[in-house]
Parts: sequence; structure tokens; C-alpha cells
Amino acid sequence: MMRKHRDLIGLFLLALIVRFGAAALIGQPGYMDAAYYAAGAQRLAQGGGLTEPFIWNYLDDPAAIPHVGFVYWMPLASVLGAPWAALFPDSFFMLQAPFTLLSAVLPLVSYTLALWATQRRGAARVAGLLTLFSGFFFPYWTLPETFAPFALFGSAALLLAGYALAEMELGAQRRLAFLLVGLLAGLAHLTRADGVLVLGVVLPAALLYPFRKATRFQRGQARGLRLRDAIWPAVLIVLGYLVVMGPWFIRNVALIGAPLSPAGTQTLWLRTYDDIFCYGCELSFESYLAWGWPNIFRSKLWALGMNLQRFLAEDCLVFLLPLLPVGIYRLRRKLPVVLGVAFLLLAFLAHTLAFTFPGPRGGFFHASAAALPIVMVAGVEGLEGFLGWLGRRRRWNREQARRVFGGAMVVMALVLSVYAAAGKLGAWRQANDAYEEMGRWLVQQNEQFPAVAVANPPAFWVRTGIPAVVVPNGGQLDLLTVADRYGVRYVLLDPNRPAGLAQLYNGTEVHPRLTLLLSLDDRARVYRIVSVPAE
Repeated sequence: MMRKHRDLIGLFLLALIVRFGAAALIGQPGYMDAAYYAAGAQRLAQGGGLTEPFIWNYLDDPAAIPHVGFVYWMPLASVLGAPWAALFPDSFFMLQAPFTLLSAVLPLVSYTLALWATQRRGAARVAGLLTLFSGFFFPYWTLPETFAPFALFGSAALLLAGYALAEMELGAQRRLAFLLVGLLAGLAHLTRADGVLVLGVVLPAALLYPFRKATRFQRGQARGLRLRDAIWPAVLIVLGYLVVMGPWFIRNVALIGAPLSPAGTQTLWLRTYDDIFCYGCELSFESYLAWGWPNIFRSKLWALGMNLQRFLAEDCLVFLLPLLPVGIYRLRRKLPVVLGVAFLLLAFLAHTLAFTFPGPRGGFFHASAAALPIVMVAGVEGLEGFLGWLGRRRRWNREQARRVFGGAMVVMALVLSVYAAAGKLGAWRQANDAYEEMGRWLVQQNEQFPAVAVANPPAFWVRTGIPAVVVPNGGQLDLLTVADRYGVRYVLLDPNRPAGLAQLYNGTEVHPRLTLLLSLDDRARVYRIVSVPAE
């Protein structure tokens, strides 16, 4: 027991050092998701509540700026960051602090699961270190984003549900465990919209597991007892879930007339990813069917291939893939592992067959973080199966082989993590520099900070404090329609502009209402929108 505690303390301290070191290298949110949650935290810290001084999509048809926030994405990441944004308003490093702390706990989840499932301390250490140096996940853990909270709350809910159902005796401690499972599932959902899949796994498990081994005679003899064993865990899980999500549902009903916004479900009917940013587009079941079954089928196949590739590279760190099926088979009687695999499959199907375009563009990557401890533990157990098979033929020293191959796995994970971080950190440091430059230019012009149309409105607001809307996916007419509705007076186009604005950006097409003002090297071009004279 003392060795286990020493391992946990040592692993946590190492994780803190590594995570804070990584956070120190990230000076700003480098992409839209991170900028969105950072902006939400700053807005809360400034007393603006859960509102948004920018528009990054038009799915909910926002009336004006600012408008009701978090109708597409969930709020918990911003809520976690808000106290730190209030205490350290100019420090992105400190804004990462709660996410750094949460992500430092995740290796302990892997260690605990591995020790319980395998009874091998060495396997637990390797699983914990693989979760610490987690390849392509590595640079994301400390960001004010959903990765760390969703991974921790989701995996903890799955593991605790499995352990409580399979291992704990009836009593107050077990009832408390199920209530905690519900709270964790609620926190996972409050972090990500697809966090409801965690509830979609643990709730059926609680209802069905008591009947797993009963014969027909036993079912008839103890029907009442088994029904009670199924109902009470489910009730406690739902109760814990509603303690977290109930206030959010009430808030949404009061503001938008529904427990959850229908904006997110519109992405079921996307025909390209960029349709998320279109203005006035019809995104419905009818418009989706009108796209044609050949296109629909091809899009599902594309999503299937992309998500499989991402799972191989991001979740399996490439080298774990051949070990993973072996490990899952060897741990098939461990209910926490079964629930983790069920969640992973459910998330994969949802982000392939339903959310076909958002899934391969990061949705599945985000969601799969909750299954990462299970993947790492199964990979380590798969190595054990491989060593057992190979050792019988080569007469290896099993313990020595475990140390050598386990150490090699950790080294490969470390190298992959450094590679992933090197590829991201440099780009993030330089991201959106043009926004700050334009903000300074607007100040010099003595402007009253009108709304600006840009590719990344949350980042523009974080860098300048000026309201912004997303450049709609379309042509010049769509851009001008948005500008007239929301009072946009400037447009900043960068190389990532919509295809419909390519000719305007390249200078091969002009419009009388769009006047080129600035060219910021090859990074962006700034246009002034000429107002339509009032009649």
C-alpha cells in the first residue's frame, strides 16, 4: 500500500512538472476552440455572464452582439477558467492552471485502473506514464479547453461505474458511488455536448448488469431483488446527473425555450464542414436527402476512414494498435474496461455516422480523451500477452522483458509527444498576430470599435477586445448581408478565407462596397465596408 501511495505521489508530481512546463511554452490560444473558452472565461471574469461578444456561427440565428452564449458548445471549461481570469487577467499561463491540475490527475486514473485490473505495479507505472506522455494529445492538455476536464470526468465516471457494479457490496458506500457516477457524467456533459454519451453508457449498464448471470429460474425466484438492484443505481445516477445538468437545462429553457439548443443538431445535416459557418443556409433532413444518397454514402466512408486514421495515430500512439485487441480480450471480464470500450465505440459511431463532418475535424479526437486511460491500460496488458506468447518460445526472463519493452513504450510515447508539441507550439505562438495588428490600427483611427468580420471571432475578441463575427461561408453577397445585419464595418481576410471570397482576396474581383485598406504582408487583407445610404 505504501508503495502504491509513493507511486501515485511521484507520478502526480512528475505530471505537474511536465504539464506546467508545457503550459509555460504556450502564450496564447492558438485555435478557435481554445480561444472560445478563454474568451468565455474572460467574459465571466469581467461580469458579462454567459454571453458572447462575438458570433462564430449562425446556426442559432443570433439577434445581435452580444448574445446568449454556449448554445452550441458547453460552458464548463470557461467556468473553470473564470476565477483564474479574474485573479490574473493578463496571464494566459495562469488561465491554464485549472486544466493543468486536472490533466495531472489523469495519469493517476490510468495507474489505478491498471493496478486493479492487472495486479502488477510495473504495468500501472507504464500505463500512467503513457497517459502523461500521450502523443498527439500532449500539447492540448493544459489549454483552457475541454480535453482535460472531459478526459478526467468521463473516464472517472466510466471506471467508477464499472467498479461499483462489479466489485462493491450493497450498502451506503455503493449508493454514494452511483451518485458520484451521476455527478461525473453530468460534469462530462456540461463540458462537451457529446458528454451525454457517458450517461448513455453508465445508465444502461446499471440497469442491465444485475441480470447478467441470472438463470431463468433465478430470474423468476429473485425478480424483485434484481429489479431493485437495477433501479436504485439508475435512480442515483440520474439524480447525480441532474444535480449538475438540471440548472443548465432550466437556464436554457428560460433563455432559448428548450433544455438544449437545436443548433448543435443542425450539424447532422452538413454537406461540408464549412457549412457550419454559412449564413441563412437550410440545414435540415430534407436538404440532406436532396444532396443524394451517393454523396451521403461517400461522406460516411470518408468519415470512417479519417476517424480510423485518427484513432490509430492519436489514441493508439501508432505502436499500441496491435497490442490493443489483445489487451481488451485479456481484460474482457473487467467491467470498467468493458464500459470504456463501449463508450469509445459509441463515440466513434456518433462522430462517423451522425456528426460526419465535425467528427473527423476534431470531434472524435476530443471525445475519445475520456477513453484514453482504458486504451493505455489495454495496450500495456496487450504487451503482457505478447511477452507471454513470445517468452514461451524464447525462454525470456519475463520480468526483465517487461521492464525493457515497457520502458521502450514510454520512450516512444515521449518522443511522439515532443514531436506533436514541436509541430503545434510554434504555430500557436504566431497564430492571429494579424488580429492584434488590426486592433492597434483601429485604435489609431479613433474608431468606436465597430464589429469586424474575421475567420476566428473568439480569438479576435481575446486579442483586441473588439466584437467580431465570423466571415460567412459564401460569397460577397453573404458577407455584405451579415455586415448589414450586425453592423460590421471591417473585414479581415486571411489565406483561410471561404472559396467564394477567393477572387476578392486575390484582387481579381472588386465590389463597390468593399474597399481594400491594408495588406498585412501575406497574412491578411483588411477591407472597409461602405454603408448603404439610408433611403
